[in-house]
Amino acid sequence: MVNNMVYLQKLLLGAANHSLTMRTTVIILIISIAGVIIVGYRLYNKEHRSVEKEQSIRIDAVQLFKSFETDEVTANLKYLDKVVEVSGEVSEVMTNQMGASVLLLETDNPLYGVSCTMANGKANVRRGMQVSIKGICTGYLSDVVITQGILSE
Repeated sequence: MVNNMVYLQKLLLGAANHSLTMRTTVIILIISIAGVIIVGYRLYNKEHRSVEKEQSIRIDAVQLFKSFETDEVTANLKYLDKVVEVSGEVSEVMTNQMGASVLLLETDNPLYGVSCTMANGKANVRRGMQVSIKGICTGYLSDVVITQGILSE
């Protein structure tokens, strides 16, 4: 009889612990889901950068390309995720899959240059024109990549 009572107490205490553990797990899960929803909402509604309003680093395409070609780590520290105003001669005008103009600015390298994706879709630019483009430098992948480009005066 005593053994049955001990067994029953252990069984009841184990069920209570199990229910407490389950309750804690559910509360943690609900808090985690709420946190993910809040972070996702804030990121989705984050204000976009305005290239026009930001101060830019002025540099010509040849210098920008050389700085990445010779020392990518230092160039990343100096230009990565910053607004740059790059000037140079257009060597190629392309259209990307989104229908936006992509201008390749000439450098001393015959194969690669500074690739500028324009923010406002099509740009009225032809090969051989001298342009100045303000945009965000996103790094170096054979070409130096500029996004959200706008033609500047």
